[in-house]
Amino acid sequence: MNPNPTPPSFGLNKDALARLGASIEADIDSGKHFGASILVARHGQVAYQASFGTVAPGRAPSGDDRYLLMSMSKAYTATLVLKAIDEGRFGLDTRIADLVPGFGALGKQRATLRQLLAHTAGLPFGLVPPPLGLDKAGNLAVKAAAMCALPAAYSPGTKCIYTSGLGYDLLGQILVNTDPKKRGFNRISQEDLFTPLGMTDSSFGCATDDPRRVPVSFTEANVGPTTPMLLRVFNEFLTGEAEMPSGNAYSTINDVFRFTEVFRGRGTAHGQRVLSPALFDYARQDHAPGLINDAIAFEVEERGLDDFPAHFTLLGGYVRGSGHILNATGHTASPQSIAAVGGASTAWMIDPERDLTVIFLSAGFIEGLRHIERVQRINDLALAAVDA
Repeated sequence: MNPNPTPPSFGLNKDALARLGASIEADIDSGKHFGASILVARHGQVAYQASFGTVAPGRAPSGDDRYLLMSMSKAYTATLVLKAIDEGRFGLDTRIADLVPGFGALGKQRATLRQLLAHTAGLPFGLVPPPLGLDKAGNLAVKAAAMCALPAAYSPGTKCIYTSGLGYDLLGQILVNTDPKKRGFNRISQEDLFTPLGMTDSSFGCATDDPRRVPVSFTEANVGPTTPMLLRVFNEFLTGEAEMPSGNAYSTINDVFRFTEVFRGRGTAHGQRVLSPALFDYARQDHAPGLINDAIAFEVEERGLDDFPAHFTLLGGYVRGSGHILNATGHTASPQSIAAVGGASTAWMIDPERDLTVIFLSAGFIEGLRHIERVQRINDLALAAVDA
Protein backbone atom coordinates (compact mmCIF):
# COMPACT_ATOMS: atom_id res chain seq x y z
CA MET A 1 0.00 0.00 0.00
CA ASN A 2 1.26 3.45 -0.90
CA PRO A 3 1.60 5.36 2.41
CA ASN A 4 1.10 8.67 0.59
CA PRO A 5 -1.58 7.87 -1.99
CA THR A 6 -2.04 10.21 -4.92
CA PRO A 7 -5.01 10.25 -7.31
CA PRO A 8 -3.12 8.49 -10.14
CA SER A 9 -2.36 5.57 -7.82
CA PHE A 10 -6.12 4.93 -7.71
CA GLY A 11 -6.73 5.42 -11.42
CA LEU A 12 -7.99 8.97 -10.90
CA ASN A 13 -7.03 11.96 -12.99
CA LYS A 14 -5.48 14.72 -10.88
CA ASP A 15 -6.54 17.53 -13.22
CA ALA A 16 -10.15 16.32 -13.20
CA LEU A 17 -10.20 16.33 -9.40
CA ALA A 18 -8.83 19.86 -9.46
CA ARG A 19 -11.78 20.85 -11.66
CA LEU A 20 -14.12 19.27 -9.10
CA GLY A 21 -12.62 21.47 -6.38
CA ALA A 22 -12.77 24.54 -8.62
CA SER A 23 -16.46 23.95 -9.25
CA ILE A 24 -17.19 23.91 -5.52
CA GLU A 25 -15.12 27.07 -5.04
CA ALA A 26 -17.04 28.76 -7.86
CA ASP A 27 -20.34 28.02 -6.09
CA ILE A 28 -19.00 29.62 -2.92
CA ASP A 29 -17.64 32.64 -4.79
CA SER A 30 -21.02 33.18 -6.48
CA GLY A 31 -22.85 33.14 -3.14
CA LYS A 32 -24.64 29.82 -3.52
CA HIS A 33 -23.31 28.57 -0.18
CA PHE A 34 -20.61 29.40 2.36
CA GLY A 35 -18.37 26.37 2.66
CA ALA A 36 -18.05 22.68 1.93
CA SER A 37 -16.04 19.52 2.42
CA ILE A 38 -15.56 16.87 -0.26
CA LEU A 39 -14.16 13.34 -0.07
CA VAL A 40 -13.52 11.05 -3.03
CA ALA A 41 -12.50 7.44 -2.38
CA ARG A 42 -11.55 4.62 -4.73
CA HIS A 43 -11.35 0.95 -3.76
CA GLY A 44 -12.16 1.93 -0.18
CA GLN A 45 -9.28 4.38 0.22
CA VAL A 46 -9.43 8.17 0.31
CA ALA A 47 -7.87 9.58 -2.84
CA TYR A 48 -8.95 13.22 -2.58
CA GLN A 49 -10.20 15.27 0.35
CA ALA A 50 -10.56 19.04 0.57
CA SER A 51 -12.46 21.82 2.33
CA PHE A 52 -13.47 25.24 1.08
CA GLY A 53 -14.88 28.53 2.34
CA THR A 54 -16.28 28.92 5.84
CA VAL A 55 -18.76 26.94 7.94
CA ALA A 56 -19.73 29.91 10.13
CA PRO A 57 -18.72 33.59 10.24
CA GLY A 58 -14.96 33.69 10.75
CA ARG A 59 -14.75 29.91 11.09
CA ALA A 60 -12.75 27.93 8.56
CA PRO A 61 -13.82 24.33 7.90
CA SER A 62 -12.11 21.54 9.79
CA GLY A 63 -11.92 17.79 9.32
CA ASP A 64 -13.72 17.26 12.61
CA ASP A 65 -16.69 19.54 11.83
CA ARG A 66 -19.98 17.89 12.74
CA TYR A 67 -22.54 18.56 10.01
CA LEU A 68 -26.28 18.16 10.29
CA LEU A 69 -26.86 15.46 7.69
CA MET A 70 -30.52 16.29 7.14
CA SER A 71 -32.15 13.43 5.19
CA MET A 72 -28.85 11.66 4.71
CA SER A 73 -29.74 10.52 8.24
CA LYS A 74 -32.36 8.27 6.66
CA ALA A 75 -29.62 5.90 5.49
CA TYR A 76 -28.61 5.34 9.12
CA THR A 77 -32.22 4.69 10.13
CA ALA A 78 -32.86 2.41 7.15
CA THR A 79 -29.78 0.37 8.05
CA LEU A 80 -31.05 -0.12 11.60
CA VAL A 81 -34.47 -1.19 10.27
CA LEU A 82 -32.96 -3.64 7.78
CA LYS A 83 -30.70 -5.00 10.53
CA ALA A 84 -33.81 -5.67 12.63
CA ILE A 85 -35.35 -7.50 9.64
CA ASP A 86 -32.25 -9.67 9.34
CA GLU A 87 -32.69 -10.44 13.05
CA GLY A 88 -36.28 -11.57 12.47
CA ARG A 89 -38.06 -8.89 14.50
CA PHE A 90 -40.42 -8.09 11.60
CA GLY A 91 -40.46 -8.33 7.81
CA LEU A 92 -40.72 -6.07 4.80
CA ASP A 93 -44.39 -7.01 4.33
CA THR A 94 -45.28 -6.51 7.99
CA ARG A 95 -48.08 -3.99 8.26
CA ILE A 96 -47.23 -0.81 10.10
CA ALA A 97 -50.46 -1.17 12.08
CA ASP A 98 -49.04 -4.34 13.65
CA LEU A 99 -46.02 -2.43 14.94
CA VAL A 100 -47.53 0.96 15.81
CA PRO A 101 -50.78 0.72 17.79
CA GLY A 102 -53.47 2.99 16.37
CA PHE A 103 -51.89 3.45 12.94
CA GLY A 104 -54.27 1.14 11.05
CA ALA A 105 -57.06 3.61 10.35
CA LEU A 106 -58.19 6.28 7.90
CA GLY A 107 -56.96 4.45 4.80
CA LYS A 108 -53.57 3.42 6.18
CA GLN A 109 -54.53 -0.10 7.20
CA ARG A 110 -52.61 -1.90 4.45
CA ALA A 111 -49.43 0.18 4.53
CA THR A 112 -46.33 -1.97 4.97
CA LEU A 113 -42.85 -1.49 6.29
CA ARG A 114 -41.37 -1.77 2.78
CA GLN A 115 -43.68 1.00 1.59
CA LEU A 116 -42.64 3.18 4.49
CA LEU A 117 -38.97 2.71 3.54
CA ALA A 118 -39.77 3.57 -0.11
CA HIS A 119 -42.03 6.58 0.60
CA THR A 120 -45.11 4.83 -0.83
CA ALA A 121 -47.03 4.13 2.41
CA GLY A 122 -49.69 6.85 2.01
CA LEU A 123 -48.14 9.47 4.29
CA PRO A 124 -47.83 13.10 3.16
CA PHE A 125 -44.76 15.33 2.88
CA GLY A 126 -43.89 17.31 6.01
CA LEU A 127 -41.44 17.94 8.84
CA VAL A 128 -44.14 17.36 11.46
CA PRO A 129 -47.66 15.95 11.11
CA PRO A 130 -50.47 18.46 11.58
CA PRO A 131 -51.61 19.88 13.90
CA LEU A 132 -48.22 19.80 15.65
CA GLY A 133 -45.95 22.83 15.58
CA LEU A 134 -42.36 22.73 14.42
CA ASP A 135 -41.17 22.89 18.02
CA LYS A 136 -42.20 19.19 18.18
CA ALA A 137 -39.84 18.20 15.34
CA GLY A 138 -37.60 16.31 17.76
CA ASN A 139 -40.34 14.69 19.87
CA LEU A 140 -40.53 11.24 18.34
CA ALA A 141 -43.33 9.74 20.45
CA VAL A 142 -45.61 12.74 19.97
CA LYS A 143 -45.00 12.78 16.23
CA ALA A 144 -45.71 9.06 15.92
CA ALA A 145 -49.01 9.45 17.76
CA ALA A 146 -50.01 12.34 15.51
CA MET A 147 -49.22 10.27 12.39
CA CYS A 148 -51.67 7.64 13.57
CA ALA A 149 -54.43 10.26 13.42
CA LEU A 150 -53.60 11.34 9.85
CA PRO A 151 -55.78 10.17 6.98
CA ALA A 152 -53.92 8.53 4.12
CA ALA A 153 -52.82 11.04 1.49
CA TYR A 154 -53.30 8.30 -1.14
CA SER A 155 -53.87 4.57 -1.24
CA PRO A 156 -50.63 2.92 -0.05
CA GLY A 157 -48.51 1.60 -2.89
CA THR A 158 -50.21 3.61 -5.64
CA LYS A 159 -48.10 6.80 -5.50
CA CYS A 160 -44.80 8.06 -4.13
CA ILE A 161 -44.55 11.15 -1.96
CA TYR A 162 -41.22 11.75 -0.25
CA THR A 163 -42.23 12.05 3.39
CA SER A 164 -39.37 14.27 4.63
CA GLY A 165 -39.79 14.21 8.42
CA LEU A 166 -42.66 11.72 8.74
CA GLY A 167 -42.12 8.24 7.32
CA TYR A 168 -38.61 7.64 8.61
CA ASP A 169 -39.52 9.06 11.99
CA LEU A 170 -42.22 6.41 12.16
CA LEU A 171 -39.59 3.82 11.29
CA GLY A 172 -37.60 5.08 14.27
CA GLN A 173 -40.63 4.63 16.50
CA ILE A 174 -41.01 1.08 15.18
CA LEU A 175 -37.44 0.36 16.24
CA VAL A 176 -38.26 1.68 19.71
CA ASN A 177 -41.52 -0.28 19.92
CA THR A 178 -39.82 -3.55 18.99
CA ASP A 179 -36.50 -3.10 20.78
CA PRO A 180 -35.93 -6.03 23.16
CA LYS A 181 -33.82 -3.78 25.39
CA LYS A 182 -36.49 -1.04 25.62
CA ARG A 183 -34.13 1.73 24.53
CA GLY A 184 -34.86 5.12 23.00
CA PHE A 185 -34.02 5.74 19.36
CA ASN A 186 -30.87 7.81 19.89
CA ARG A 187 -29.40 5.15 22.15
CA ILE A 188 -30.31 2.39 19.67
CA SER A 189 -28.47 4.20 16.89
CA GLN A 190 -25.44 4.76 19.07
CA GLU A 191 -25.14 1.23 20.43
CA ASP A 192 -26.22 -0.74 17.36
CA LEU A 193 -24.65 1.30 14.55
CA PHE A 194 -22.23 4.10 15.39
CA THR A 195 -20.19 2.42 18.12
CA PRO A 196 -19.73 -0.93 16.32
CA LEU A 197 -18.59 0.88 13.15
CA GLY A 198 -16.16 3.13 15.02
CA MET A 199 -18.16 6.26 14.12
CA THR A 200 -17.00 8.11 17.21
CA ASP A 201 -18.10 11.54 15.95
CA SER A 202 -21.65 10.59 14.97
CA SER A 203 -24.94 10.80 16.84
CA PHE A 204 -28.60 11.54 16.42
CA GLY A 205 -28.91 14.89 18.16
CA CYS A 206 -26.11 17.30 18.97
CA ALA A 207 -25.84 19.89 21.74
CA THR A 208 -26.49 23.34 20.33
CA ASP A 209 -23.34 24.63 22.04
CA ASP A 210 -21.08 21.90 20.66
CA PRO A 211 -18.15 23.88 19.20
CA ARG A 212 -17.83 21.42 16.31
CA ARG A 213 -21.50 21.67 15.29
CA VAL A 214 -21.89 23.39 11.91
CA PRO A 215 -24.90 25.71 12.16
CA VAL A 216 -27.58 25.75 9.49
CA SER A 217 -27.23 28.86 7.36
CA PHE A 218 -28.51 30.51 4.20
CA THR A 219 -26.59 32.85 1.92
CA GLU A 220 -28.28 36.09 0.94
CA ALA A 221 -29.08 34.62 -2.46
CA ASN A 222 -30.98 31.70 -0.91
CA VAL A 223 -32.98 33.43 1.80
CA GLY A 224 -36.70 32.83 1.35
CA PRO A 225 -39.96 33.24 3.26
CA THR A 226 -39.43 30.02 5.26
CA THR A 227 -35.81 30.77 6.20
CA PRO A 228 -36.45 32.15 9.74
CA MET A 229 -38.65 29.16 10.55
CA LEU A 230 -36.11 26.64 9.28
CA LEU A 231 -33.27 28.31 11.16
CA ARG A 232 -35.22 27.96 14.40
CA VAL A 233 -36.03 24.31 13.75
CA PHE A 234 -32.49 23.23 12.92
CA ASN A 235 -30.45 25.55 15.15
CA GLU A 236 -32.74 25.78 18.21
CA PHE A 237 -35.32 22.99 18.35
CA LEU A 238 -33.04 20.12 17.34
CA THR A 239 -31.01 19.84 20.51
CA GLY A 240 -28.85 17.04 21.80
CA GLU A 241 -31.94 15.30 23.18
CA ALA A 242 -34.03 15.61 20.03
CA GLU A 243 -35.08 12.34 18.39
CA MET A 244 -35.63 12.76 14.65
CA PRO A 245 -34.67 9.57 12.78
CA SER A 246 -35.50 11.20 9.45
CA GLY A 247 -32.97 14.00 9.61
CA ASN A 248 -31.19 14.81 12.88
CA ALA A 249 -27.95 12.86 12.57
CA TYR A 250 -24.65 14.68 12.97
CA SER A 251 -21.41 13.30 11.57
CA THR A 252 -17.97 14.29 10.38
CA ILE A 253 -17.11 13.58 6.75
CA ASN A 254 -14.77 10.78 7.80
CA ASP A 255 -17.52 9.13 9.84
CA VAL A 256 -19.84 9.31 6.85
CA PHE A 257 -17.13 7.57 4.86
CA ARG A 258 -16.88 4.83 7.49
CA PHE A 259 -20.62 4.29 7.07
CA THR A 260 -20.64 4.27 3.27
CA GLU A 261 -18.07 1.48 3.40
CA VAL A 262 -20.86 -0.74 4.79
CA PHE A 263 -22.87 -0.20 1.62
CA ARG A 264 -19.81 -0.54 -0.61
CA GLY A 265 -19.18 -3.87 1.13
CA ARG A 266 -22.77 -5.11 0.64
CA GLY A 267 -23.48 -4.90 4.36
CA THR A 268 -20.06 -5.50 5.90
CA ALA A 269 -17.19 -3.14 6.79
CA HIS A 270 -14.59 -2.60 9.52
CA GLY A 271 -14.93 -6.21 10.62
CA GLN A 272 -18.66 -5.78 11.28
CA ARG A 273 -21.42 -7.61 9.41
CA VAL A 274 -24.24 -5.09 9.72
CA LEU A 275 -26.55 -6.44 7.00
CA SER A 276 -26.76 -9.70 5.12
CA PRO A 277 -25.65 -9.46 1.49
CA ALA A 278 -28.99 -10.95 0.39
CA LEU A 279 -31.08 -8.27 2.08
CA PHE A 280 -28.71 -5.49 1.02
CA ASP A 281 -28.88 -6.58 -2.63
CA TYR A 282 -32.67 -6.61 -2.49
CA ALA A 283 -32.87 -3.28 -0.69
CA ARG A 284 -30.62 -1.49 -3.19
CA GLN A 285 -33.12 -1.99 -6.03
CA ASP A 286 -35.72 0.53 -7.19
CA HIS A 287 -38.72 0.00 -4.91
CA ALA A 288 -40.84 2.73 -6.47
CA PRO A 289 -40.69 1.54 -10.11
CA GLY A 290 -42.51 3.70 -12.61
CA LEU A 291 -43.45 6.31 -10.01
CA ILE A 292 -42.48 9.97 -9.82
CA ASN A 293 -41.74 11.80 -6.61
CA ASP A 294 -44.94 13.82 -6.20
CA ALA A 295 -43.51 15.74 -3.25
CA ILE A 296 -41.66 18.05 -5.63
CA ALA A 297 -44.22 18.11 -8.47
CA PHE A 298 -44.86 21.80 -7.76
CA GLU A 299 -41.22 22.71 -8.43
CA VAL A 300 -41.12 20.55 -11.56
CA GLU A 301 -44.14 22.41 -12.88
CA GLU A 302 -42.94 25.84 -11.82
CA ARG A 303 -39.53 25.42 -13.44
CA GLY A 304 -40.70 23.52 -16.50
CA LEU A 305 -38.60 20.44 -15.69
CA ASP A 306 -39.17 16.85 -16.71
CA ASP A 307 -40.80 14.63 -14.10
CA PHE A 308 -38.46 13.58 -11.29
CA PRO A 309 -38.48 9.74 -11.09
CA ALA A 310 -38.69 8.41 -7.55
CA HIS A 311 -36.09 5.61 -7.86
CA PHE A 312 -36.17 5.07 -4.07
CA THR A 313 -34.29 2.14 -2.60
CA LEU A 314 -34.95 0.72 0.87
CA LEU A 315 -31.60 2.16 1.97
CA GLY A 316 -32.75 5.68 2.74
CA GLY A 317 -31.88 7.07 -0.69
CA TYR A 318 -31.86 6.52 -4.43
CA VAL A 319 -30.61 4.15 -7.12
CA ARG A 320 -29.41 5.54 -10.48
CA GLY A 321 -31.34 3.25 -12.80
CA SER A 322 -31.34 4.02 -16.50
CA GLY A 323 -32.25 6.91 -18.77
CA HIS A 324 -31.19 10.54 -19.08
CA ILE A 325 -32.89 11.85 -15.95
CA LEU A 326 -32.26 14.24 -13.11
CA ASN A 327 -30.77 12.08 -10.37
CA ALA A 328 -28.52 12.35 -7.34
CA THR A 329 -25.79 9.96 -8.51
CA GLY A 330 -24.76 11.72 -11.71
CA HIS A 331 -25.65 11.29 -15.37
CA THR A 332 -22.58 9.13 -15.97
CA ALA A 333 -22.92 6.88 -12.91
CA SER A 334 -23.50 3.18 -13.55
CA PRO A 335 -27.12 1.97 -13.25
CA GLN A 336 -26.55 0.26 -9.88
CA SER A 337 -25.05 3.37 -8.27
CA ILE A 338 -26.76 4.49 -5.08
CA ALA A 339 -26.96 7.82 -3.30
CA ALA A 340 -28.34 9.48 -0.20
CA VAL A 341 -29.17 13.17 -0.11
CA GLY A 342 -29.69 15.57 2.77
CA GLY A 343 -32.11 18.19 1.52
CA ALA A 344 -30.32 21.44 0.75
CA SER A 345 -26.81 20.62 1.96
CA THR A 346 -25.39 17.06 1.92
CA ALA A 347 -25.03 13.93 -0.20
CA TRP A 348 -23.02 10.78 -0.82
CA MET A 349 -22.80 8.48 -3.85
CA ILE A 350 -21.35 5.00 -4.42
CA ASP A 351 -20.72 3.70 -7.94
CA PRO A 352 -20.01 -0.05 -7.53
CA GLU A 353 -18.91 -0.55 -11.14
CA ARG A 354 -16.11 2.01 -10.76
CA ASP A 355 -15.66 1.36 -7.02
CA LEU A 356 -15.96 5.09 -6.40
CA THR A 357 -17.38 6.89 -3.36
CA VAL A 358 -18.11 10.63 -3.24
CA ILE A 359 -19.20 12.51 -0.11
CA PHE A 360 -20.22 16.18 -0.08
CA LEU A 361 -21.12 18.21 3.03
CA SER A 362 -21.86 21.92 2.83
CA ALA A 363 -22.67 24.97 4.93
CA GLY A 364 -25.40 27.08 3.36
CA PHE A 365 -28.69 25.60 2.22
CA ILE A 366 -29.79 25.32 -1.41
CA GLU A 367 -33.34 24.02 -1.24
CA GLY A 368 -35.33 21.85 -3.63
CA LEU A 369 -34.15 20.28 -6.86
CA ARG A 370 -31.37 22.84 -7.26
CA HIS A 371 -29.49 20.89 -4.59
CA ILE A 372 -30.05 17.65 -6.55
CA GLU A 373 -28.74 19.43 -9.67
CA ARG A 374 -25.66 20.55 -7.72
CA VAL A 375 -25.01 17.05 -6.38
CA GLN A 376 -25.45 15.56 -9.85
CA ARG A 377 -22.85 17.99 -11.24
CA ILE A 378 -20.38 17.27 -8.41
CA ASN A 379 -20.72 13.51 -8.89
CA ASP A 380 -20.31 13.78 -12.66
CA LEU A 381 -17.12 15.77 -12.13
CA ALA A 382 -15.84 13.11 -9.72
CA LEU A 383 -16.78 10.35 -12.17
CA ALA A 384 -14.92 12.22 -14.90
CA ALA A 385 -11.74 11.73 -12.87
CA VAL A 386 -11.87 7.94 -13.25
CA ASP A 387 -9.23 6.84 -15.77
CA ALA A 388 -9.35 3.10 -15.23
